[in-house]
Amino acid sequence: MTYSNHPAKCSEREAAILAGARKVFLESGFGGATMDAIAIASNVSKQTVYNHYGSKEDLFASMIRSSCREILEVFQSAALKGDPQSLLRIVGENFLKMALDPSKIALRRVLLPEISRFPELGQIYYRSGPAYLRQFLAEYLAEQNAQGSLDVADPPLMADQFIGILAACSMKAELGIQPVMDEAERERYIDHAVGLIVRASRPTHMRERAEEKDRV
Repeated sequence: MTYSNHPAKCSEREAAILAGARKVFLESGFGGATMDAIAIASNVSKQTVYNHYGSKEDLFASMIRSSCREILEVFQSAALKGDPQSLLRIVGENFLKMALDPSKIALRRVLLPEISRFPELGQIYYRSGPAYLRQFLAEYLAEQNAQGSLDVADPPLMADQFIGILAACSMKAELGIQPVMDEAERERYIDHAVGLIVRASRPTHMRERAEEKDRV
């Protein structure tokens, strides 16, 4: 399986600029962040920032893409050598690790309230991060459906539902309703989410075999 539209790797200089941008966005929000401040935080000239990123929006999008690049590489590697249940577990573990990272939670808390002032911000965030994960998972489920390993009538919908189950944890953390899960809680949550998807998409012949085994 080859993942389409995989985010490109960034250079060392770009990585420094993105780290500086993250710091400024966290401190000032999207509206208050300036390219001057990002240049200072990155220890580069303002022109260097513009040489790599044409606008603050481009820089924000690249920052989100860089966050999801490594996790997608893990997913693609797992998809090549693992069964669906193992792959879904790896997706769940890495998604929650990323979503519950305190720095990621802090960034979303700062940026989400600004979407009313900058409507394009939500689109940029989604297209540059979550959309890649959704596309990867939908393509994987479609491939497994074609091979007969799973029975998934609507892979994009199933991908959305699985991600939605996982995202509920980060929403509680962002709202301060629930502290970040400990490892045992996280494993229990992932086991349940993966089990729901696997049982719902088990091919008929495998379901019948499991039911027959249970009767015996």
